[in-house]
Amino acid sequence: MNPFMNGDRSSNGPSPNRTAGQWIARLNADDCTSADRRAFRTWLAANPAEADRFERVTDLWDMVPGSASPALPAAPRHRAPVTRRRALAGLATLAVVGGTSTVAFQAAYAGTLYETAIGEQRHVRLADGSTMLLDTDTRARVVATPERRRLQLARGRIDLIVAPLAVPFMLELGAAPVTATAGRFDLRRDAEDRFALTTIEGRAHYAVADAVRPLTAGERLQDGRVDRPDLAATQAWQSGRAVFDGDTLAQVVDEANRYSTTKLMIADPAAARLRVSGLYRVGDNVALGRSLATLLSLRFRTVEGAVLIGG
Repeated sequence: MNPFMNGDRSSNGPSPNRTAGQWIARLNADDCTSADRRAFRTWLAANPAEADRFERVTDLWDMVPGSASPALPAAPRHRAPVTRRRALAGLATLAVVGGTSTVAFQAAYAGTLYETAIGEQRHVRLADGSTMLLDTDTRARVVATPERRRLQLARGRIDLIVAPLAVPFMLELGAAPVTATAGRFDLRRDAEDRFALTTIEGRAHYAVADAVRPLTAGERLQDGRVDRPDLAATQAWQSGRAVFDGDTLAQVVDEANRYSTTKLMIADPAAARLRVSGLYRVGDNVALGRSLATLLSLRFRTVEGAVLIGG
């Protein structure tokens, strides 16, 4: 899922219904298309009062460390950040790019696919020096070179340590574009397609409305809101554990089933609403199911390939 496209596209193509902040992020994105640029031109023509706001947001974007491509000696020249004047000046020329060029662009920047199976965790060192720990049942596509860095999380969870380079690492997580130049981050996309990003160390920046805001160490961006979770609980999955704090049994079962091919099942719909708190080891659903049944005074039984709780 592309964070700049979430909620703004339909089957008929990109919609001009964006804020100035969303447009500057979209026009600076690696996968910005000629259709996006045409939609931007339509938006600007229909909203002339937004022109100055777009320029102000461009200035804010430029203030984010690493958001502009650096001019390194002896390196290929990178695209300058898009401003209103640059965008309008280049629209006519860029609009002719399509067909074969689009296919070539997608092939060049598709990135590498990384996946883990149920019950598997995997360490990966990326070409830019960054490292990832992929949790069980995780799928992500990554471009990580000194010139271009982007991560698209399709599902699961990743502990990402971003190597300190001038080029920002674009983290595609829901509607808010997030960039980071260095630090450690916990990225999550759950079974209900909700995203969360927690800054463990360092700092990230995310665009919202007409501003670019920091996400400092200890803060989590989730559902468009920022809070401060327990970091030890956030990272418990790395040691094969899960922390629950008033979660429903249904939520606990969904999380536990990510780690085991033996599935937990709730036989009594009323039991699904019971609350669970505590630290539990995941990966052995028979043992976990027995513990949960004892805790909640529910019936426990096993059938072929599954564990039934309640009923």
